[in-house]
Amino acid sequence: MELLVVLLLMGIIYALAFSYMMPKSDWEKGKDLTLQNIASLFTSAPGYGEKELSLYCKENGECLLASNLKVVREVLLKDTGRGYIVNPDETFQSIEYQHIKIGSEEFRPSFVVKCRANGLFDPQVIRSGDKWYYLHPFGKLHTFSDPVTMVSFMRQSDFLPDRAGYAQ
Repeated sequence: MELLVVLLLMGIIYALAFSYMMPKSDWEKGKDLTLQNIASLFTSAPGYGEKELSLYCKENGECLLASNLKVVREVLLKDTGRGYIVNPDETFQSIEYQHIKIGSEEFRPSFVVKCRANGLFDPQVIRSGDKWYYLHPFGKLHTFSDPVTMVSFMRQSDFLPDRAGYAQ
């Protein structure tokens, strides 16, 4: 009986020590979540690569990471933005999302980032202040100072709607 108690205590101590020594993602360390490191939020979430995850962000920076409209995590995004689509004629149009209800909250997101079950992101264009961001399907976020440069990059990479159907 004493041996079982000792083993139980050792197991608890090892579990606590192991959890402190494991590397943590930026948002788990208490750092601010930004658009630049948003992919790390998805890759460290439970269910990444197994089920679809969506990040619904409000204009005040409060975001809900959800799967099947069930909250997985609540996070605060340091920089807020607005989602845009790129039309085939290379003009931009602000996305007006429908009101959604997740848990007990009902709101209209300013932008939504989706990651499919296979780990690929739905391409997303986000404008935050004077910066434009393009989230690539493989989770790489490209930053641009103007939309013309971004469209040029997208055209070069075959991500425009009329070329590959990737851009939103």
